[in-house]
Amino acid sequence: MDVWLLLAGEFAPPPHLPQAGDVVVAVDGGMRHAAVLGVVPSLWLGDFDSSDAALAARYAAVPRLAFPVNKDETDAELALAHIAQHHPQARTVQIIGAAGGEADHAFANLWVLPRFALPTLLYGRTATYAFAHGPAAWEIHGQAGDKVSIFALTAIHGLANSGLRWAAEGLHLTPFRAHGARNELCAARAAIRWQSGAGLVIVPTAASGTLHSCIISPSFTQ
Repeated sequence: MDVWLLLAGEFAPPPHLPQAGDVVVAVDGGMRHAAVLGVVPSLWLGDFDSSDAALAARYAAVPRLAFPVNKDETDAELALAHIAQHHPQARTVQIIGAAGGEADHAFANLWVLPRFALPTLLYGRTATYAFAHGPAAWEIHGQAGDKVSIFALTAIHGLANSGLRWAAEGLHLTPFRAHGARNELCAARAAIRWQSGAGLVIVPTAASGTLHSCIISPSFTQ
């Protein structure tokens, strides 16, 4: 089961749509993405400062969880806290609308991810972002030459990859360095894994490579 978060940023089409059994949560103005995806969310939360009357009328039957406008958390942060509490068994959190014209909002959506340690895919127009707290494994499909970057948000231990130009096996990656940036696929498929630590994988969507699937296993030992 995946959980889908619909944030109020710009829409970027995901590689697949929500499936039967998935949970869809709209976050404030992100409710407008529901029609594009062909879904009706099971919950609508936020401070509702970016939701208009027409949207409210169309989805009046969806249960709401309202928060004050003046608060210490972003709506996305509150949504992730809700998922961590109510859907901790989710395979991944799939986020639509995490990016857009407001750089601080987009950065905040990435900045808070280590706090919740939920395996997360964020879809933007220029890149797909994949976050996980290890043990983690990601599979990437694309074409030779497609760029792939890996960033350590905390120290990453046991980083390894296959199918990338610069190979790694058991690598220790420290935060605030770009050592893992701008790697590239050697063929149509690559794999990245690490044993522990919070990491972010970025694949530009301007190229053909798209982050395709995620496997997070508590028994990961390689």
